[in-house]
Amino acid sequence: MKKITYYIIDDNIAIVKSLEKIIKLRELGNVCGCCTDPEEALEEILEERPDIVLVDLLMGGMDGITLMDRVKERIPEISFVMVSKVTDKEMVQQAYTAGVEFFIHKPVNLVEVETVLRNVADRIKMREVMGSLQDIFQEQPSPAPRTKPADTTSVETLLGMLGMLGEKGVQDIRCLYRLMQQEGGSFHKELLTRVAEEEEDTVKNVEQRIRRAIRKGLANAAEAGLDDYGSELFTVYAGYVFDFKTLKDEMNYARGKTHSGGRVSISRFMEGLELYRKSL
Repeated sequence: MKKITYYIIDDNIAIVKSLEKIIKLRELGNVCGCCTDPEEALEEILEERPDIVLVDLLMGGMDGITLMDRVKERIPEISFVMVSKVTDKEMVQQAYTAGVEFFIHKPVNLVEVETVLRNVADRIKMREVMGSLQDIFQEQPSPAPRTKPADTTSVETLLGMLGMLGEKGVQDIRCLYRLMQQEGGSFHKELLTRVAEEEEDTVKNVEQRIRRAIRKGLANAAEAGLDDYGSELFTVYAGYVFDFKTLKDEMNYARGKTHSGGRVSISRFMEGLELYRKSL
């Protein structure tokens, strides 16, 4: 299988060099280009067509989200990883909604960079394999209709891998995901109200059950990372629904280094389920 190619954009040349060095040192793939000017980088990305673009969120002239939008208009399959010290929740959520796969936090850390990039690379390889399988199956006679929609199957699989199926809140998550599908796959808080209405319960109770279920999945993913940092559950699947900082905070909590674990985000988790479905 071909090596993953990277393009790096940051208006701080020291960050560019650090990321380039880590990719080379850890043998993560090849850097096909790097730049400190987003306008110039845009042209080079469209020409080089890298697998992964590492881009600073805030840059002079053009921010990372705008650059990503312009690239994805032409080459939607390119994966983007944001590199930023920004902690503003709304801005981070905006980036994820726009299509960012992961964040790498400044100052850059070798372990975080390697883990995130291997995670994204695994997703790319998974998509390629699934694409090949789909091409093969399309050449065969159409099978009998499934009794269970593919969307539900993929979500159930991920929830099962995270060890969440025994949690009461999973039924709320299923209902919420179904409503998301009716809305085009996007999450918004009003959907929680609709779940509560369907279940004849309060929004507060629904949220609490969902958060408890998600926290169970987070704890299981963190435990898998502690047992084996290279486990697929930790390096691939958990990354769809939890960002690296959340997983790292939960691991530190499990080690007894902090008094609280990773922060649970219902919107991040639900949109991660949809991202996982689309990747398949």
